[in-house]
Amino acid sequence: MATRLELDTLLPGTIVTVAGSGEPGYAGDGGPAVAARLNEPKAVVVDEGGHLYIADSENNLVRRVDLGTGIMTTVAGRVLEEAQRPSRSGDVSTPTEPMDDDLLDSPGYAPGKMAQLADLSGTVRFVVGSAASGRYQGDEGPATEAVLNFPSAVVVDRNGNVYIADTRNHRVRKVDAITGRIATIAGTGRARFSGDGGPAVNAALNEPAALAIDERHLYIADQSNNRVRMVDLATGVIVTVAGTGEAAYTGDGMPAVEAALAGPSGLALSPTGDLFIADTFNGRVRVLERATGRIRTVAGDGATYRYQGLDQEFSTSLSRPYGIALDRAGHVLITDSDSHLIRRWDCGKRIITRLAGSGAPEYKGDGGPCQGSALNYPFGVAVDTAGNIYIADTFNHRVRMIANAR
Repeated sequence: MATRLELDTLLPGTIVTVAGSGEPGYAGDGGPAVAARLNEPKAVVVDEGGHLYIADSENNLVRRVDLGTGIMTTVAGRVLEEAQRPSRSGDVSTPTEPMDDDLLDSPGYAPGKMAQLADLSGTVRFVVGSAASGRYQGDEGPATEAVLNFPSAVVVDRNGNVYIADTRNHRVRKVDAITGRIATIAGTGRARFSGDGGPAVNAALNEPAALAIDERHLYIADQSNNRVRMVDLATGVIVTVAGTGEAAYTGDGMPAVEAALAGPSGLALSPTGDLFIADTFNGRVRVLERATGRIRTVAGDGATYRYQGLDQEFSTSLSRPYGIALDRAGHVLITDSDSHLIRRWDCGKRIITRLAGSGAPEYKGDGGPCQGSALNYPFGVAVDTAGNIYIADTFNHRVRMIANAR
């Protein structure tokens, strides 16, 4: 991997790989990130110190790349034996019922038996034996000795504390920047909904899939509860800020707590505190306005859509919008995941453009302009302070970067 100095010399709009060899599996800690193996990276974030954090979901790890040196390390999670074998996932289907924590006790699942499970993202996963079982260990101990279960999101606060959406453990966990120890700060481990108005550690979550953080609050996309919830970091109290729990589309122009969402999977905060929500299975990006508490759609029209070529370059329809981020101009970057694109919504002109991806699930384009690239089910996107855009190119098992995209 190129160093930060070398990355800064790339022409604007050039796309390159910054982590992952493209071979699924686990390898490479302590060495160059581009030679390391990732297994379905689902989300990315960059902290103020120039570190790239990766939710390495199928490896059940959170990994970090020093963008100055290009070296990769693990900051949370312990590699289990089965994680070192290549993943068989990658067959993407239409969304099904979310996987409940009781499913793994059903007759269809047994140790040593091949099981086919589907998560709310629509990804069909083939797992053998205990590899599929819910695993949760390590609270109050070193984060690198803990066991995570399909971490899908990571954020970092200004003090360097790392927050993890430990999705299939139905928890949000925090790694202390000073001690390196991990603890649950939200969720009981049961896939349920409960606990609003009380301590977040006593509240039930159901597949938390995305996080956003400001000085006082942690926002959680409680995906299979069809809600967005907020934890007051000073008091530890959790409340719902958007969604009724019904998987539907209702409520633009009304209080967000009275509006329905369907599988919210991405979150992003504006500098003014407005919260953007990827309302994934409604095919929309919506915004919860801080000043009013009301919700409205800012991108997407809910139409059934799959990108077919340049004649649809400016279509306002989205196909499973999942990850979202705001660029330096305040425009919304969207992973149009089923169309294998990164798209950008200009909030002022109210037009959408294709930033990266061809519409086909492929890998190509490194070293060239981003619009000539191909992606394979991108799920995560993030922006650093220099304007570089990072993409969790999930089924290419890579993290890619677009240099100073304009």
